[in-house]
Amino acid sequence: MSDNESAPPRTKWSRSQRFRLTAAGREAERAYRQDIVASRAEAGRKSFDAARGEWAARLALEPTDGLYLGELVEAPRTIPEIAASLDGYGPQRGDVRAAIERLVRLRMMELVAPPPAPPAPPRRW
Repeated sequence: MSDNESAPPRTKWSRSQRFRLTAAGREAERAYRQDIVASRAEAGRKSFDAARGEWAARLALEPTDGLYLGELVEAPRTIPEIAASLDGYGPQRGDVRAAIERLVRLRMMELVAPPPAPPAPPRRW
C-alpha cells in the first residue's frame, strides 16, 4: 500500500472558508495555555517541549496543535490567514492545511457557515 492510498482524501475548501473553535477546541486551547504558562516556572526549552508533549498526549493531539488552536481564540480565520500568522514559527502552508483538516475531523475546529447571499436587486423594466 502506498502513502497516497493510506492518507485520507483531501478536503476541498474555498480560500475564503473560515474556521472557528468548537467547545472542545476552546477547552483544549485553554489547557494548552495553562500548561505552557506553568512550564515557564522552569527555565529552558526542555520544560516547554515537555509541557506541549504532555498536553498533546492527554488529549490525543499533536504537540503543534496548540499553535493552530491559539490562532482561532479571538475570531474565525481562513487557512491563508492562519498560515500568514504562523509564518516564521515553523509550519509550512501544507502543514497548516493538514493540521486544520485533522483538527476538523477531531471536532476541535468547525467550519463557519458563510453568510447568506444578498438578495438580488429588484428588476426594473
